[in-house]
Amino acid sequence: MSKSKDVKFIIYQVLYIFVVCVIALKGANLDLSEVLSKDKVVEKTYADSLKKYIDSILALGLVPRIEIDTTVKDLAELQKRLEQLRNAVVLAPGQVVVSSTYLEGYVKKQDEVKKPEDVVELKDPSVSPVVAQTLQQYRANTVTNRGNMPLEIYADGSLVATVSAGSSQTFTLMGQKSVTFKSGGQSSTASTRENKLQVVSVQTLAPSGEEASIRQIQSVTAWRGSIDDDFPDQLDVSFKGPITVSQKGNSYDVKLNLINSQAQFDKFTDGKDSPYSTSFTVTVTDKISNKTVSRMGTVQFGKW
Repeated sequence: MSKSKDVKFIIYQVLYIFVVCVIALKGANLDLSEVLSKDKVVEKTYADSLKKYIDSILALGLVPRIEIDTTVKDLAELQKRLEQLRNAVVLAPGQVVVSSTYLEGYVKKQDEVKKPEDVVELKDPSVSPVVAQTLQQYRANTVTNRGNMPLEIYADGSLVATVSAGSSQTFTLMGQKSVTFKSGGQSSTASTRENKLQVVSVQTLAPSGEEASIRQIQSVTAWRGSIDDDFPDQLDVSFKGPITVSQKGNSYDVKLNLINSQAQFDKFTDGKDSPYSTSFTVTVTDKISNKTVSRMGTVQFGKW
């Protein structure tokens, strides 16, 4: 049962107790005409009015309080209190007046309904919430505006893009540390994701050293290079040296193509001390950040 119904129930119970007490005072042989004459009977319209008034009091947060101590043994005192209770409600044509001594004030005063610090700002329901998307440094980023108002994107405080409602736009970020999304008076900021520096490694697979033959080295894959980067599609990879290269994903097989005959071997080694050596260089550049990493692969041989 709700609090409002509880209060009404108590009020009606008190009125019922009032009637019972009157019966007790008057005796069992009760003549209703002696309790209340016909011309003083409360008309149904007044009773309905009282009920409506009680309902309106409860709706306003007013809590009627009717107290009566039924343990009083002195009949004269009890009769006096019942008379006060009866006089607390005055019925007149067209109106109901309730004595203020039986009413308690508002549960909360009007000016205390909500303290300033408790006030929650109501957002315009027509404006979609703005959530900052985490964007990537040194990368072409695509942002879709799913809201119903233009979306402005700021990188480190500078406007980099404006996306119309329901559309997408691609733009390139450089090294900005944060992005702020603004739309319809709302804003949200997020840090950008750092660009990973490409990692280039070179592994020597062919025999190497004083006893190694240049013909044997050139017959197999001499080196294998690998590149680790978050966005390999924006890398520029270049090789330098007497080599041939075949690519397999982010891996590169490198074969040496230096000497093709004994005569070329003699010419290459003339005036040099064994073991002889040769090498190649691979250079990897990020086309947006221009960050460059280079690695070298070397093998040694002593025989044709």
